[in-house]
Amino acid sequence: MAETSLLEMHDINKSYGGIHALKGVDLDLRVGEVLGLVGENGAGKTTLMKILCGIEKPDSGRIIVGGEEIRIHNPHHAQELGIAMIPQELVLVPEMTVMENIFLGREKTGSVRFLRKNVMMDETKRLLEDLKCSYINPADMVGFLPKADQQLVAIARRILQGGKAFIMDEPTAALTERETRNLFEIISTRLCASGRSVIFISHRLEEVLKISNRICVLRDGNLITVLEAAADMDKKTLIFHMVGGEIKDEFPKIEVKRGKEVLRVEDVTFSTNQGGIVKDINFSVHEGEVVGITGLVGVGKTELGQTLIGVRDLLSGKFFIDDKEVAINSPVKAVELGFGYVSEDRREEGLVLDLQSLHNMTINSLDQVSNRFVLIKSRENKLGEGIAKRLSMKKEFLQMEAQQLSGGNQQKVVVIRQIVSNSRIIIFDEPTKGIDVAAKSEVSRIIGELSREMKAILLLSSEPREVLGISDLIFVLSKDGMEGPYPRGTLDYEQLMAIEFGAHKKV
Repeated sequence: MAETSLLEMHDINKSYGGIHALKGVDLDLRVGEVLGLVGENGAGKTTLMKILCGIEKPDSGRIIVGGEEIRIHNPHHAQELGIAMIPQELVLVPEMTVMENIFLGREKTGSVRFLRKNVMMDETKRLLEDLKCSYINPADMVGFLPKADQQLVAIARRILQGGKAFIMDEPTAALTERETRNLFEIISTRLCASGRSVIFISHRLEEVLKISNRICVLRDGNLITVLEAAADMDKKTLIFHMVGGEIKDEFPKIEVKRGKEVLRVEDVTFSTNQGGIVKDINFSVHEGEVVGITGLVGVGKTELGQTLIGVRDLLSGKFFIDDKEVAINSPVKAVELGFGYVSEDRREEGLVLDLQSLHNMTINSLDQVSNRFVLIKSRENKLGEGIAKRLSMKKEFLQMEAQQLSGGNQQKVVVIRQIVSNSRIIIFDEPTKGIDVAAKSEVSRIIGELSREMKAILLLSSEPREVLGISDLIFVLSKDGMEGPYPRGTLDYEQLMAIEFGAHKKV
């Protein structure tokens, strides 16, 4: 790999009010390399990349692209400079087709300005074939695709736009292991081999170590170190640099003696986003118990949660709460019955992004912070600040808009909402998706504390180590149906993965 720098950032500073997000950060991206960028949520990664993409302006510092000092005016200017961003939260139009999304803003037209749809369709097919996802139909509406396929469409769109530096923010968060391997192959054989470069941002540290040539570590707005991703580099060393110490347990478990049964699901059948049918789902959750349901991306975990809270139709089966059959035909009814729901997509489904974080926390509990029709600010502040302190969330974050927070703190806001609303049954759908290792540990601790308060917890997760770490009972969804329960301690990682992939290894 050549040592020539494709772009450089020198002494970058950025503040938001009293919060100093970046403190003299340096970064250089070499031609043909994958540069890993890691740090806890709030370390400054997103802010640094927003500056590079022209979304934010630095307070001070220099940016050099192709040997020339540049002031990046806006995202369009960044694209002209060859900087292509693939954000964690996908920027796609659900009501448009795959082809239309990929060519949005770059449509091909003929001499009389008619769209050359056949040409664009052929180019879309070629791009998808290169991404090893030719099974995606270019004519399908993006909104009907599973999250994993939407991620691939977003990547194809940026590849079409060309560019020299590709910023990939949590690109594998919604991908299976096979899809992740395909992506890594594309990064190596299509991008880097042709002289392009990638800044790879991920909280999946094993992936960062595997794909990166070098790794930049940010902490509290400072560049801590730049590491060569050598064979002897390990996750433990990386975590030490990220958090300034050692995290003994990524997914801590709080042991609780379970109480009475709260929720029972009998013979439930529902549809998936892919048009499949999941049948014969049976399980129960007791007070103080964490029941984990895991499986590969696309097997129906999220759809199960949506069915439980009345977002998705129940095709057949029964729900029981406190041994009494109930009908859940809407989210409002689910809330009345004591359900709380932490969505996989916190930005699109869990937060009002332009609303203050404090208001997001109390939006389901206005009766606690108001006097009939009047909001009592002092009461709201006391409620929010008390729980935020318990969750180690900075007080000043409460007055910031939710969209200004890091992913980890956004997740805390969504979780705090369920704590404030006194939900009895809390469904966590991919609760640690897209957050750093320290935040994962914190969220796991919070789930444990909620179980200690005798909440009934349903954990839906495609992260095997998370499920193994904090669940009392484990069920596995696969293409062959649901298997389990497996009591805590009866499965290890290899056995769980074998079941997920349909190996049916008996334990």
